[in-house]
Parts: sequence; structure tokens; C-alpha cells
Amino acid sequence: MAARTPGLDHARKARPGGRIRYEWADGKGGGFYLTGEFMALEPFSRIVHVERMHLPDVTPDNRIETRFEAGRAGTLMTMRMTFPDAAVRAAMLATGMEQGMEAGYARLEAIV
Repeated sequence: MAARTPGLDHARKARPGGRIRYEWADGKGGGFYLTGEFMALEPFSRIVHVERMHLPDVTPDNRIETRFEAGRAGTLMTMRMTFPDAAVRAAMLATGMEQGMEAGYARLEAIV
């Protein structure tokens, strides 16, 4: 059985059309989840997926393209999120999403 991050539950089918579901909990009864679908996968170089957050209201879809590029010091991962408009982008950033993502990437960087 794979190790789980405390407060995080997930399911994913990594293939075009495959579904994604991640759930987060703060240990105090709060939390949220996201759902989505993979659009394209190019092994070792690119993933495109669509996701929507349930906060509990569902946010509009946002398209995410993740690229991986080999470098001398490791792998550069670049994510580009495309929102339907500036208002949706502002609302998503107001959730604290940016800080949560940064904290997750900092934990990942510490172990790789």
C-alpha cells in the first residue's frame, strides 16, 4: 500500500479521459476536494488535465498543463493554469491556493 499524506486522499487514472479526485482535510472537520480529467499524457514530458475545486460550491473548470524538462541540476517542472477569466482567477487565489501549493512543493523538494 502506498504511503498517504496526512489529510490527503486521492484517486487517479492516468490516461486520457481518466478521472482525478483529491481530498484534503485539516484534521478539525474542514476540508475540500477537487475532481478532474486527464486530457493528454506524454510520458516524461507533459500532462494536461482539467480540474474543478469543490469548496463546497464547484468552481469553473481550469485547464492545467504541466511540463517536465531535464536540466543539469534536476528536473524543471512548469505548471500553467488557464482560468476562464480574471474574476475566476482572483477568486481561486483568494482561497489560499497559492500558499497551499507552495507548501506542498516545498515538502516535495525536501525529499527529492
